[in-house]
Amino acid sequence: MLLSIQQRYILETVQTLGYIQRRQLHILTQRKFQATGYRISEAAMNAMLRQLRACQQDIRLDDLGVWIAGFQPNPLHLEALDVMLELSGDIPAEFHLGASTPILLRFTLDEPKVRLFTVAELSVNTPVTLERQRMERIVWISEGGCAPPDLTLPPKHFFAARQSDGSHRFYGSEEP
Repeated sequence: MLLSIQQRYILETVQTLGYIQRRQLHILTQRKFQATGYRISEAAMNAMLRQLRACQQDIRLDDLGVWIAGFQPNPLHLEALDVMLELSGDIPAEFHLGASTPILLRFTLDEPKVRLFTVAELSVNTPVTLERQRMERIVWISEGGCAPPDLTLPPKHFFAARQSDGSHRFYGSEEP
């Protein structure tokens, strides 16, 4: 079966992330093809996902998510995706899972200049000293969604606190 351009994008995204919520995937796909004038309704998205599942045996889906067989969803990865969607205006230039702990996700934005963001997990065992590249911003998230009261962040590091409406409030360090 031949895949449409949109289905190829969906497949690539799911393969890159392993697991993604349907709403997140719909937002990314909608924004990716927005410039072409192609509007993707929820019904069209569901049809594309069913067709994709029929021709790709390792694709799984349910009412909430889409994933690669054998991949276990991680709530912090899903939160990192929400942070990425907020910071990128729903259209990151590229993204991929972090290769090692505490890095959860890396993504870039194409603005007047390319900017790199890393979303990392903040836990009691994780020091807030992650090597960052020159133009990189580090966004920390925690399982509880709240920053420790004595958290001090280096420059270009931020903490994303989840709000009751699902959005995030970003706290940063004071610039020297």
